[in-house]
Amino acid sequence: MKMPIRKTDLIRFPYLAFLCFNNIWKMPSGYVGVFMKEIEFKSVNKLYKSDIVALEEFSISIEEGEFVFVTGRSGSGKSTFLKLLSGQIFPTSGEMWVRGEDVSNLTREKIPYYRRQFGIMQADLGLLKDRTARQNIEFAMRATEQPLKLTKRRVEQTMRTVGIFNRADHYPKELSGGEAARVLLARALVTNPKILVLDEPTANLDPSAAWDLMCLIDEINRKGITVLVASHNRELVTIMKKRVVTLAAGVIVADEKNMVYSSTAGDIFDERRVLRERQERRSKLGKR
Repeated sequence: MKMPIRKTDLIRFPYLAFLCFNNIWKMPSGYVGVFMKEIEFKSVNKLYKSDIVALEEFSISIEEGEFVFVTGRSGSGKSTFLKLLSGQIFPTSGEMWVRGEDVSNLTREKIPYYRRQFGIMQADLGLLKDRTARQNIEFAMRATEQPLKLTKRRVEQTMRTVGIFNRADHYPKELSGGEAARVLLARALVTNPKILVLDEPTANLDPSAAWDLMCLIDEINRKGITVLVASHNRELVTIMKKRVVTLAAGVIVADEKNMVYSSTAGDIFDERRVLRERQERRSKLGKR
């Protein structure tokens, strides 16, 4: 027996809609190939309204199993990068390769299967307030039409992994901020994704809860899952000592391993420099 998906669920629960457009798509043959780098962007550009630059000549390579922080000021392009990667938006130009597949121009048939490689945790994909923690996590399994028996087992295992099983039957309003964040993480993990994409996972958490959640994410990464975290929490980024990619005005201005990220002044300087150089290029093109 499989869990049915209703159109009203897609409307009320954006995460379900993210995973699939309907319940009939199947994995296209030959979709997954042999790959070296798990993620590779080559000169990717993303424009909004033809002249608002979100990402410019964006190139990055990420190996399987890496843990990468993406940092920068608000509006620097962090969320745009993560949404491009997870197939929520699409590039204006450039190449995007994920697990050996060119995903720059995915067909409608392939988009749902492609998205199922990812576990997503972001602010606009929150919890349903009228469903328990368990039911919120189950919804992610419904998107791939898993049998009820498997769904029950996977949901229970995942809740235990993130330490939320004892709150399984509580509603979001009955959970602390840290507990709600763990439910969101469990929902991202329950489908057994290859890549975790976490956009500000510690936002609105107190320092203790934020540190506990980040330690949990680190443990998950050690099991082989590639993790990308957009964050402006400088203290956590510094303590974790992972690879840190810093963006300013849609451009990568730093990419270092074991980086100590602490310079607000540097962020502002880089952003102003990138914007100035971009304006100079436009002025030169306008004179031609």
